[in-house]
Amino acid sequence: MNIRGFIPKVNEMRLGLLLTLLSFLIFAANFQVLSVISHKMFDLNFQVRGAVAGKRDVVVIAIDQKSQDTFGRWPWTRTVIAGVIDRIARGNPKAVGLDIVFSYPEERPDFILAQQLFAKAPPVGPFRSALEEALHNANADQRLAAAIKNAGNVVPGYFFFTDPGEVKSLRMNFEDDYRIIKHSRFASIKYPPSGRRDFPVVTAAGVKPNIKAITDSAPATGYFNMVPDADGTLRKVTNVIQFNGKYFPSLSLQTLGLYLGGAPKIVFSDGGVEGFEAGKTFISSNEVGASYINYYGGEEAFPAVSIADLMGPGYDSPEALEKLFKDKVVLVGATAIGIYDMRVTPFGIQPGMMVHANFIQSILDGRGLKRANWFLIFDALSIAVLGIGLTLSMRRLKVFGGLLLALILMAAYVLFQYYLFAEKNTLLDVLYPLITIAMVYGGIAFYKYFLEAREKQYVKKAFGHYLSPAVIGKIMEDPGKLKLGGETRVLTASFSDIKGFSTISEGLTPDALVELLNEYLTEMTDIVMENQGTLDKYIGDAIVAFYGAPLHYDNHAELACRSALLCQKRLKELRGKWKEEGRPMVEARLGINTGPMLVGNMGSHQRFDYTVIGDEVNLAARLEGINKQYGTYICISENTRNAIGNAFAVRELDLIRVVGRSTPVRIYELVDFSGNITDAVRQWLRSYEAALGLYQARRWEEAIAAFEEAIALNKEDGASWTCIKRCRIFMQTPPEPDWDGVFSHTAK
Repeated sequence: MNIRGFIPKVNEMRLGLLLTLLSFLIFAANFQVLSVISHKMFDLNFQVRGAVAGKRDVVVIAIDQKSQDTFGRWPWTRTVIAGVIDRIARGNPKAVGLDIVFSYPEERPDFILAQQLFAKAPPVGPFRSALEEALHNANADQRLAAAIKNAGNVVPGYFFFTDPGEVKSLRMNFEDDYRIIKHSRFASIKYPPSGRRDFPVVTAAGVKPNIKAITDSAPATGYFNMVPDADGTLRKVTNVIQFNGKYFPSLSLQTLGLYLGGAPKIVFSDGGVEGFEAGKTFISSNEVGASYINYYGGEEAFPAVSIADLMGPGYDSPEALEKLFKDKVVLVGATAIGIYDMRVTPFGIQPGMMVHANFIQSILDGRGLKRANWFLIFDALSIAVLGIGLTLSMRRLKVFGGLLLALILMAAYVLFQYYLFAEKNTLLDVLYPLITIAMVYGGIAFYKYFLEAREKQYVKKAFGHYLSPAVIGKIMEDPGKLKLGGETRVLTASFSDIKGFSTISEGLTPDALVELLNEYLTEMTDIVMENQGTLDKYIGDAIVAFYGAPLHYDNHAELACRSALLCQKRLKELRGKWKEEGRPMVEARLGINTGPMLVGNMGSHQRFDYTVIGDEVNLAARLEGINKQYGTYICISENTRNAIGNAFAVRELDLIRVVGRSTPVRIYELVDFSGNITDAVRQWLRSYEAALGLYQARRWEEAIAAFEEAIALNKEDGASWTCIKRCRIFMQTPPEPDWDGVFSHTAK
């Protein structure tokens, strides 16, 4: 790919779509590090929600430290467990799950001795009968099997070996073990209409079941293997494991089946495991058969009854036992430190038995968490919608506005997924949508920043020669203030030209002329820029400037007039310097006009200037030339006069019609700042104003006398001399009776 050719084609829309696609690819790749972060964000839902209060249908019977103090260190003889099951059965629970495995026959010394004596006992007689009774009482395995069979609703647990390497090192033959648990497999399997039979579920390499006598005495058995996520936290119950080509349910699922009155069934779809059925209840799962656990809280969420207390006098009556167990699910397992399997959960470390309790209770309460396969499609759509929506919005927003929108979208999505979690027991992946929002905003914001920096560099380069640094700084703070291209705006244009420049240039060498001109242009341009003026161009010795663009300000007419007066003041100072240096005296005339003008970048694609054009601009140029006719140095239009208010002293010169413009314009001389006017100047202006009134009233002789009085007050009053000459002409050739006072100039 031609990178140089591609970069100019990048815009906010394309960049946003590209980043959205990248987010989708990251989502599809399912990087482990991101999965861990996603899981941690899932855990935050539990922390925000807190523990769930309410009744409990699950009762936990604990092999705790108190029980060990009573019955000795674990493992106990199985007759104790048998007694526990007998007592639980008297309370009429619906199902009992044993988070314990009895994988080897118990070898009790009294049982071995009774066997030996029984082998040598006479065939009949009281001694043999006594040995038979002793042998029965000492057979702990048969005692436990009998208790399980009599209860009729006990589910013993077992475990699978899922590591083939571990199985290989054990060198075990699992054929007999498989036959022991074979009847505990899923009796009913619902395959998809496509007939697919191979599914990505956890596969076991070996099994460690209960001994045959115990397994055969139970209506069902279930494995208690648990598979934590990559960060070690247990968030799901693995409810199906494949072994020897068959599918086996978990201890939780088998216990639920007994409670709900139906052996668990597994339901497949083309995407994998869809879920499980227990009675009339459907239990959702992911594609590998793992169901999310809706934890009710920490270990204290399910208060455990110690076996020591259960077997004590407090629970020796049917009433007490039924109050505790009737129609409940009972889980028996270890909670004592050192003998229970520690599990990391979103609420901290808990015994594995508590994980079963949380899962079973959530299903019974209808609070089982749902994370179906099609939620992947929803996540993908969320990425697309958020990415594209933010991209479209960022085209109309600035960086800060986009940041606010991105934060709002993030907060809204987090709250939305929390609402689904807390109220609908539904899981959404929050990480990847947030990544999408962050990437799209960050990428477009960086692009906008880069583009803005490029615009600022462009502004600095393009306008550095004809804008003051202060104005450039304001534009670069907000390049949007600079609207490139043509637009009509009310501005003030200024034209200045050196008086008698041709004569001056003839008397100087080229080098001296360039030196003088450069000094003059530099000094005058600095004043223009200091007053926020924009230098349009130099035309030989002429300076063309305008005020009010590219940055808009309302007092552009005042700034133009201020700049003109300061230029004249500085020029007077320079004339003193140049006189001492023996250089020519330079005087300049200025024309200023305010009105609507077309301003913008104009020219070709290869070369253009930021300039102003229009009839009002041309008038400013004409007013500069008009100064010659009135002996003035700064001539302004009526529009400018009206815009500057009382900040300046002006005098009306005439009502004229300039070349190329049919509409007459009233013109004024910009005399000075109002604060600089002395009494003598004020008297001169009043005298001139009276004379001009006589002139406009066609009282020619009186006007001449009045203008002469004004000249007496100011010998340099060229406008009065012009009006005197014009009065004498009108005395000889009077104007038409309908003369409106307009004087038409025929020269530029």
